[in-house]
Amino acid sequence: MRNLLSAFLRALCAIGIGFLLVMDPLSMTSVIVRFIGGVFVVLGVTQAISSLSGGGYEGALKRRIFPVVGLGSILLGVVLLLMPNAFVAFLMYILGFLLIFAGFGQFFGLVADRRIAPLRWWVFVMPILLVGAGFFILLKPLQSASLPFVILGVASLGYGISELFLAFRLMHFRHQQRQEYVEYEEVTEEE
Repeated sequence: MRNLLSAFLRALCAIGIGFLLVMDPLSMTSVIVRFIGGVFVVLGVTQAISSLSGGGYEGALKRRIFPVVGLGSILLGVVLLLMPNAFVAFLMYILGFLLIFAGFGQFFGLVADRRIAPLRWWVFVMPILLVGAGFFILLKPLQSASLPFVILGVASLGYGISELFLAFRLMHFRHQQRQEYVEYEEVTEEE
């Protein structure tokens, strides 16, 4: 019975998370970036404290060196906590430019290769799609950043619904087994 209850809880949690991801992926992007920022702050603070209060020879050596890594982690964490959308947009602009450059590079490489060997038209589809994806990301950076969360949300909804269906099937099957066991109870001669 505990496994059945666990399956129901897993299914309901997956459906809830999937629903949140599908309904508001932009907010979930900010929440996840803020969570990562919080992790960076905690790690940076612990690294800075440990480097300033270390013992022995290594501790003395660390005390002389300012905890640059810890301070850098703290600063990155604060930026992620305070400006998650700006950080995501910045990363998406970089990704958009990289996709455009990669698409054009592949396209012109294929044009050069066409002089050496005959190529079909469909080999040019992927570079064109890469350039198009790059321009889409540049035009809508936050929406394109939230697209993976929509896909994750749909997958989570699918998992939750199938888990719920399987839990109901298992519950029905167990109920049928109990009824069959009661109906076919063996009677011994001693009774």
